[in-house]
Amino acid sequence: MDVEEEIFAKRQCRFNKLAAYGFKKNGDDYYLEVPLKSANFLAKIRISSAGKVSGNVYDLDTGEEYLLLRVESNTGSFSAVVKAEYRTILQDIAGKCFVKAQADRIKDEIKARYGDEPDFPFKKFPDYAVFRNTQNRKWYGLLMAVPLGKLTGDEKDQQEAAVLNLKLAEEKLPALLKKADFFPAYHMNKQNWLSVLLNNDLPDEEVLAMLDESRAFTDAFTEIKHTNLVLDDYSTE
Repeated sequence: MDVEEEIFAKRQCRFNKLAAYGFKKNGDDYYLEVPLKSANFLAKIRISSAGKVSGNVYDLDTGEEYLLLRVESNTGSFSAVVKAEYRTILQDIAGKCFVKAQADRIKDEIKARYGDEPDFPFKKFPDYAVFRNTQNRKWYGLLMAVPLGKLTGDEKDQQEAAVLNLKLAEEKLPALLKKADFFPAYHMNKQNWLSVLLNNDLPDEEVLAMLDESRAFTDAFTEIKHTNLVLDDYSTE
């Protein structure tokens, strides 16, 4: 794994922070040049429109790329210093221009609020995380990554998007579906479920409020079940 992939894994770019940090936009991408303090070298960082970070280090005397930056087996003292400084540059960018992916923040908050851990029941999609009420095993959330075009209808758009499926009162859905970042539920019952795009446009508090409501449906199921009344199965299983 490249150092960029390691540092920026599960992080989302705050593009509105890049200009203040020093990045210059060229076309759809952003570029930054940072001189190294340890040598007459220059780090060139690129952030794509999708938020992917790449970079290289160049020798200012020769103009050539410093290839040892990518050689893991090289443990020379000079090489180690250059690698460490390049890593420090990337870590600073990550801390000031990126945030932990919203999907991971929501997952952490689910654990903190309810004590619920996800399970992964789909062999074909092993990363799809299902959140259940531990009292009755009923679903209240499904977290997955899908091509954005699957939601927008633009099949050419294969950009990966983090999506949360949750259940809300049926009368709330029409108004929400007129807003950005809300879509008819992907691969679930669209009468009560909808898909929410987790791209940091919606505040975490708003997403969590909807999750509270979605989970409340499963709480209601437990309460009614204990009275031996007949009721609808709220799960999609």
